[in-house]
Amino acid sequence: MIYKSNTIKTLTAIRYSLLLMTALCFSITATAAELRVVSGNGEAGFVDGTDARFNKPIRLAPFGPGRILVADINNHAVRVVGIDGMVKTLAGGPDKQGHQDGPADIARFNSPHGVALSNDGSIIVAGASSHTVRLLSRDADSSYQVSTLAGMAGQSGYRDGPASQALFNSPHAVVAEADGGVLIVDIGNACIRRVKDGVVTTVAKADTENIGMPIDLMAAGDGSYLIADAGSQKALRWVPGEVARTISPETELAMPHGVAGDSDGNTYVAEIRGHQVTRLADGKESVRVAGTGVSGLNQDQLNKPAAVLVHDGFLWIADLNNHRISILPLK
Repeated sequence: MIYKSNTIKTLTAIRYSLLLMTALCFSITATAAELRVVSGNGEAGFVDGTDARFNKPIRLAPFGPGRILVADINNHAVRVVGIDGMVKTLAGGPDKQGHQDGPADIARFNSPHGVALSNDGSIIVAGASSHTVRLLSRDADSSYQVSTLAGMAGQSGYRDGPASQALFNSPHAVVAEADGGVLIVDIGNACIRRVKDGVVTTVAKADTENIGMPIDLMAAGDGSYLIADAGSQKALRWVPGEVARTISPETELAMPHGVAGDSDGNTYVAEIRGHQVTRLADGKESVRVAGTGVSGLNQDQLNKPAAVLVHDGFLWIADLNNHRISILPLK
């Protein structure tokens, strides 16, 4: 009787495990099936319109209803992508690599790595190879003028002070603050800088606020910021002036490169080496919401996802090595 009872219990446990595995597989497959490519076809290039081409889209920012900004790093361009697949280049291009201010149609960029939209409608760009922070401001005729907000073109280093004399080392991300300031992830100096009223200061340094090597930054809306930290391989929540806290510390991430959050308190991390996007929440298990964990070009696969953005009910993904932008509906 004991043998039969134990056998029944074992078989019941096996059946339960199989059902659970089936349910999990179905859940992942259903989610993956909802991942949709908005623009790009897996080939590098530079084309606008509905049959657009990118060359390593690396950062994203909201740009009004149904549209986002894209830092297209190897095309040295700042571009707009609509949810309908329409793409337009605002400034830069593969034939405009360098550093030149002025009207957007002649301005030059050198590996734009970060992009953000300020409250006044200006576009902020982090130039990784020019070591500068640029600004695209609208004229009266709605065209853009490009200027240098901070840094000295072509000169890397570390120096606070007047914005025109400050030095950066490969700024990777920018965030517009409500008071007009701009936060800059300065990856080469492993710190977070701020430019406000023409002055650059350092607001967080590696190993002093429980931050290792910040690589992306996002305003959470409650006074805190989410950080993708390449040093600790974790996602962090940071309040300026306080020590950063690890989100879901038990979760191992494969090189977090992009971070975003939603109104429900979830954090989304683009794992550039894991070829997936993971959702984190304190007190909950981490969940893979996009990608299969294996690089590929199928619609449900990602190849080095570099950035994520929650906007208009969708999770937007910059799929770096697939040269495309994908979306996932958020429920």
